[in-house]
Amino acid sequence: MPRHSRSILRSIFLLFTVALGVVATASPGAAAVPTAPSGLTAVYTTGVMTLTWVDNALDETGFSIERCLTADCSQAGQIATVGANVTSYGDLFTPTGGGRYRVRAFNSSGPSAYSNTAESFLIGSGDVTASATAAPASGQAPLTVVFDGSASSALNGPITEWTWSFGDNQTASGVTVSHTFTTPGVYAVSMRARFIGGFGNPSAVTTKIITVTAPPPPPAPLAVATNLSAVSPARARVQLTWTNPASSATSLVLQRCSGSRCTSFTRVATLTTSTASYLDAGVTRGTTYRYRLAASNTTGTVYSNVVTVTARR
Repeated sequence: MPRHSRSILRSIFLLFTVALGVVATASPGAAAVPTAPSGLTAVYTTGVMTLTWVDNALDETGFSIERCLTADCSQAGQIATVGANVTSYGDLFTPTGGGRYRVRAFNSSGPSAYSNTAESFLIGSGDVTASATAAPASGQAPLTVVFDGSASSALNGPITEWTWSFGDNQTASGVTVSHTFTTPGVYAVSMRARFIGGFGNPSAVTTKIITVTAPPPPPAPLAVATNLSAVSPARARVQLTWTNPASSATSLVLQRCSGSRCTSFTRVATLTTSTASYLDAGVTRGTTYRYRLAASNTTGTVYSNVVTVTARR
């Protein structure tokens, strides 16, 4: 084969290869959850538990920091979230005695696996006991929870300061507070009770787990029954037929009024939503009636077209 022919073929092959590469690049696979962080450490200094970790992902939206309430983290909840590429967090509400933590990355496809678990322990003064209640402790979003720290106590005086961290980057202060959780998740809500005026202003922290579930999906939009029609096949009889309403309807009622221009409809029969016909035997010969169907569910009620028919004499 002549040299120039081989050169042309080689050029065509290269162009074909590049084209294949472009096609492959333009059709990436489905988005995946990010790679889990690693190397989590926890170090307590001067009132703050500092957490650091290694970011192993390139596509995270952020990180969720969780505190464990049990040794195996079978009971754990989110205490905060941070943005993408952040690799540290300072827990100002470290529980009395220390804490155990884990971290995971997340993006639009969901959360990664968890990092390793890190823990650090410290010795509390014992001067303050933190105690809190939460009601309700679980429910559907949006969930409003009332927190009460009035059972907290100090050895040498009254508790004078209560501060709360709700796990969704929101805080509050006061002996009794309420907070609304709008996003489903498991939250480790922290409360610090402090005795201002004691030696070193002693304090203690307690944690309550709040579980917020997603609300049920709304019912499907109602579709009205269509093509309602009516005939009088026999004396004092009206036969009605229609196309079934959508399965999202939970109630189907046939309504009727007397007169060619009437508008005061009343119930004739309550039907199953799969019904597609009805014989009305409760009419008067020679009288004109108007009919309609009413389909209902929790979103409301919609009506079919209105038909007019005169009962056979």
